[in-house]
Order: sequence, then structure tokens, then C-alpha cells
Amino acid sequence: MKHIKKQIKKAVKLLPVASLIIFVPIVAYAQFFDRCAGIKGISFILCRISSLLNSAIPVLVALGVVYTVWGVVQYMIGGGEEAKTEGRDRIIYGVIGLAVIVGLWGLVVLVLDTFGAPDQYSAPSSYDLNRLLPH
Repeated sequence: MKHIKKQIKKAVKLLPVASLIIFVPIVAYAQFFDRCAGIKGISFILCRISSLLNSAIPVLVALGVVYTVWGVVQYMIGGGEEAKTEGRDRIIYGVIGLAVIVGLWGLVVLVLDTFGAPDQYSAPSSYDLNRLLPH
């Protein structure tokens, strides 16, 4: 039992490094290409909100998954009834949190599609990339 706890502590210590390895390229790409350039009015505001959420959603989902998995681990290795109850509660709250995050993300996409905001999920075209290069 102590061996498992030591392994979990090692994994938790590596979590910040792993998250940097995963999310730094996403942030760097977001700084490279501005999808909202040339858009005016309410569409610009919606585009900025969408860009912000597109950057934040993977982080929030990853945190929700880690929280849920931590609840599963706590439930499995918990010795007493109180530890198992706490683990079960973490699992329930983690699943509810993930459902809320994904549901809000879907709602934002629905609102953006309704108001005709530009497509945020397509890859940049060669024209868009050439605009960024100095001439």
C-alpha cells in the first residue's frame, strides 16, 4: 500500500512538467495566428471569446479528468469508509464538472454558429499564413 502511495506522489510531482510539455505548443500556436484579425463588431467580440475558450477548454477538461482519476485512486486505496466516501464524492463531482465544461463549450459553439461568427475550428489556409509573413 505504501509503495502505491509513493508512486502516486511521484506522478503528482511530474504533473506540472507534463502539463507544460502538452500545453506550451498550444499556447505558442495561438500566439502565431490571430483568427480574429479583420473582423469587426459583435463578431469580433464573439471571436475573441471563442479563442479564449478554445485555449482554456483543454486545460479545464484535463484538470477535470485528473480530479476524477484522483477520486478513483482515492476510492480504490482508501482504507476506511470515510476515505471511500470522499473518493466517491470526488468521482461524482469530477464527472459533473466535465459534463458542465463540455456542455458550456457546446453552448458557446451553438451561439457562435447562430450569430455567424467565423469558423474557429478550421486550419489556417495558405493565404492566411502568407499574410503573416513579411514582404
